[in-house]
Amino acid sequence: MAAPQTGPVPDTENTSPDNPGNIRFGLILALSAAFLFSTKPIIIKWLYGLGMTAMPLMGLRMVIALPVYLIIGAVLWGRMKKKPRATDVARAAAVGLLGYYLASLLDLSGLEYVSAQLERLMLYAYPSMVVVIGALFFGAKVSRTVIPALVLTYIGLGIMYGHDLQIAPPGTSEADITKGTLLILGSALSFSLFILFSKRSIAELGSLFFTCISMGSATVATLLHYAISEGLVIPEMDAPRWTGTLVLAIMATVVPSFMVSEAIKRIGPAKASVSGTIGPVMTTIMAILFLGEPFGWTAVIGMALVMLGVSRLK
Repeated sequence: MAAPQTGPVPDTENTSPDNPGNIRFGLILALSAAFLFSTKPIIIKWLYGLGMTAMPLMGLRMVIALPVYLIIGAVLWGRMKKKPRATDVARAAAVGLLGYYLASLLDLSGLEYVSAQLERLMLYAYPSMVVVIGALFFGAKVSRTVIPALVLTYIGLGIMYGHDLQIAPPGTSEADITKGTLLILGSALSFSLFILFSKRSIAELGSLFFTCISMGSATVATLLHYAISEGLVIPEMDAPRWTGTLVLAIMATVVPSFMVSEAIKRIGPAKASVSGTIGPVMTTIMAILFLGEPFGWTAVIGMALVMLGVSRLK
């Protein structure tokens, strides 16, 4: 049963899950978001190579993105004839802390230790967490293929973990790789919870307004974290750092965040999460071409197992 709407949702026309055109458009949005998100670890690793670190990069990324969300949110608020309840807005803000603050913090921190290829595959495994958590706590139905699919997925991740240990640059220890892997898995778990909890808020507020609220709350949390840990000091920036950070904020954050919310509304969280198949492939290709990361048969096998496992999570 759909959650009751507390205000008009300006972007819900023709979004019936039984509408073939709606499903196609939802899948296009999910795939496009997956591609844009796949560029994120490449840009972040490149910026790390320029001397930037996780928290300053996360802070600048969110500050740059914030005006877009504020403007769009203000326009949507002005168009609403019946305003949403404060509890609905607060719920969306809390969900945003999971998906856009905690998940981003863990992800950026983990990328300081692992390759872009491993990071994208670890995050790509979040559909397995969506399926398991959905079945355990949300009453979602799962097929008999889930257990073999989960086994394939995590065997593949184990192989990719071993691959990262083999290609680790000098000075990177096994403990560093393990730490980075656990941080990325934590990010995937946080994003899985975001996917599951966001469905209700999207139904209540609409995908666009939900994204504005959730990203706004995440930005406030990020700025508070940055002020406490780094002080009110802007890191040293030059033209390449500003360019990379701007691209990261707009094309790898703002645009795909709206796409994901709209895709979830149209095709549901399970289909939206599984539609990210192209993500690891695109990240791997870009990691090889632009970052010079090694790639061999071990990585091929690990990636194939993860993608096969996730594709069977229905």
